[in-house]
Amino acid sequence: MGMDGLKGNTSISSYQNFDGTNLTIAGVEEKASGLRGSAGVFLGVGTDFTKDAMGVLDFKGTYNYDDKGLFNQNLRVRNTVGVKSAATQIRYSPLSVNIPLNNKTTLYANPHYVGKYNYKTNQWTNSAGIFAGATQKLTDKTSLSLEVQRYNLQDIKDNSGKNWGVNAIISWKF
Repeated sequence: MGMDGLKGNTSISSYQNFDGTNLTIAGVEEKASGLRGSAGVFLGVGTDFTKDAMGVLDFKGTYNYDDKGLFNQNLRVRNTVGVKSAATQIRYSPLSVNIPLNNKTTLYANPHYVGKYNYKTNQWTNSAGIFAGATQKLTDKTSLSLEVQRYNLQDIKDNSGKNWGVNAIISWKF
């Protein structure tokens, strides 16, 4: 895999569930991209605005199935250590889709598996989910993504607020 060099960005992400819970994360990512994929590290801080503040360390990888990156698989390993929490989450998507509408707008969908180990309770949980949305370039260095997320697809009949959310991510390249 030839590398195009390192690319960095800062971002603020807010995940608002329909049951009223929230997770907001801000941080810096450094990513190496090549023809067939990318590898990156994200370091940041997060809060749920009620009971926890945490440090966040993500390791991310993407492998493109095609030369244009329309179809890929991706993996994110998120480690969080907070005032009241400590966990490692593994999110794997065997098939994500990215559809560029033009040079500024991209639509995407990411079905995925999530496994999470909670170090405070010594429990492992598993679930399936999907998020879909759009990314809009606002300037050459700034983009905004808006998405809808459905959690716990393994319990497809439970459409309560805990299983639905909206996410907003603003990102600045450096």
